[in-house]
Amino acid sequence: MQITTTNKNYTFGVLTEDFYTLCKHFSFLEHGVIGKSVLGKPLLFFRFGTGSKKVILCGAHHGKEWITSMLLTAAVEKLCRMHQGGERFLETDISAFFQSHSLYIIPMLNPDGVNLCIQGLTDDIPVFLRSRLIGMNGGSRDFIGKWQSNIHGIDLNHNYNALFEKGKALGFADGVYGPGAGRFSGEHPESEPESRALADFTRAICPDSVIAYHAQGQEIFYGFNGFCPAGGEQMAKAYAEKSGYRLITASGLTDCSGYKDWVIDSFRIPAITVEVGLGENPLPLSQFPKIFSDNFSAILTL
Repeated sequence: MQITTTNKNYTFGVLTEDFYTLCKHFSFLEHGVIGKSVLGKPLLFFRFGTGSKKVILCGAHHGKEWITSMLLTAAVEKLCRMHQGGERFLETDISAFFQSHSLYIIPMLNPDGVNLCIQGLTDDIPVFLRSRLIGMNGGSRDFIGKWQSNIHGIDLNHNYNALFEKGKALGFADGVYGPGAGRFSGEHPESEPESRALADFTRAICPDSVIAYHAQGQEIFYGFNGFCPAGGEQMAKAYAEKSGYRLITASGLTDCSGYKDWVIDSFRIPAITVEVGLGENPLPLSQFPKIFSDNFSAILTL
């Protein structure tokens, strides 16, 4: 019986139930917390594998992109079932993969933003913050399907120290002047507890490679500011071949202050941004089976 919920919108509450059920069901699946969100929600992570090749996979920097959280949780479940059963997936022996790799998987970096996008203004949001959010939202109380930022109105994927000031300037030129539904970088890098927690976790793990999952476009962004680290293009091409997604060299605001950008700039290791699915965010649940099939085999190329 499948544990991961794939038939309804993936709130933080749904993730939490799936997360702890998976951890209880698969005793070999390590897990923990990298920090807390603005509203105090734990930023959960799985560790699949015990090997020396360390990879960080992160979903839902953006509230509207919660389908990436479902993807990563479902991928963990399938990996665990196949490892437990001693199975292969195409050419990959999953138990051998478990012994050679350590996948650190953060399904949902922005739980406050995800819940705001799915549920709107809920009682766990303090009254003063609700008033601020309504102001950021142009006076509207309607947030469902619209919110990308964290609960402070900061776009977490523009809150890293990689051409940060250039990113702010480009945003300003495009009419992004302050906190809101998306694209505002914040006052300084890692100003938000979520981005700071992921940055601290990355510094602690010292991974060999990183994947940040977003939606949408069926695209893979690699490189940063004209630089691609050793193995970076090879990793991107391998993922593209398995997923069928197209490779894109980032430019403009998409090449500033993102997690992938910061990892490449700070660690000089391969890092890619994978944009799953097609259409308008939040993507419909009807796309999930294809998103999963496109991406699961690609994860095993790492």
